[in-house]
Amino acid sequence: MFSVRIPRSDPARVFARHRSEIDEAIARVFARGHFILGEEVASFEVEFARYLGVRHVVGVASGTQALSFALMAVGVGPGDEVITVSMTFAATAIAITSIGAKPVFVDIDERTRSMCPGALESAIGSATTAIMPVHLHGVPADMDAINAVARRHNLAVVEDCAQSHGHSRHRFLSLSFMM
Repeated sequence: MFSVRIPRSDPARVFARHRSEIDEAIARVFARGHFILGEEVASFEVEFARYLGVRHVVGVASGTQALSFALMAVGVGPGDEVITVSMTFAATAIAITSIGAKPVFVDIDERTRSMCPGALESAIGSATTAIMPVHLHGVPADMDAINAVARRHNLAVVEDCAQSHGHSRHRFLSLSFMM
């Protein structure tokens, strides 16, 4: 019998590497007294947009709120169904239910541990308006296949990229776009 250590996230180690920069940013916010919006948020939006290679980033209170806003932006509302996966953080389903929509869960692909495109067709119903794949651990869902299903059924796609910021699916990781 042998054992394999599976690496896991270590936020404390990452924080330790960037502690002085984080402490300085927190001190600037307290010194200015702008706890909502302000220069630090504007700076973050510009820097994160540059990092992602996109024109705009909008800072919001949480990833859950970002997903809710993205769903509303594509027209999802009360009574609509959004297909997603159960192998995710609770915030994915909370974002869907917070706007009055209903999550419909499909299975994952064993290889990617992300949404199984083959499971989508049978989950689509008359109230389905969107698909929300979740990219976990930097491993993307098969977006080409998912987008093909979405196009055939005229469904919006909102990607939950909360755990894959800055990655590219072309590097077998996922780019953090919300829509």
